[in-house]
Amino acid sequence: MIKRTQRKKVGVLGFSFKAGTDDLRESPMVDLIEYLIGKGYQVTVYDKNVSLANLQGANRAYIEQEIPHIATLMADSIDKVLAESEVIVIGNGATEFRDVVNKIEDHHTLIDLVRITAEIDTLDERYEGICW
Repeated sequence: MIKRTQRKKVGVLGFSFKAGTDDLRESPMVDLIEYLIGKGYQVTVYDKNVSLANLQGANRAYIEQEIPHIATLMADSIDKVLAESEVIVIGNGATEFRDVVNKIEDHHTLIDLVRITAEIDTLDERYEGICW
């Protein structure tokens, strides 16, 4: 879906395993981010629950070993991701992402992997989803 947009600036909102956690192990979003980077996409990520300074144990070890460069991709707000991206991917169901639908501009494409809201009449072809 991202490739079809023919755009290279991708923002990922919610890349932890699920909303409300900082666990990145087994997160399909981490795999997606790694793939996009490998294909030359410019990726910006945001997840309020993922703070590298606060990570501990196996999750910290995973990040240090598997995705040490994630810190360079992280933005400190949803608005920063929106400003730097052409394609926005919602990767988990955190409630803070519900308002993103109202912030999408004409140059954005929103790819919603979790069906963050059922109220999407105004975005037409700029809104895509999967598995719902």
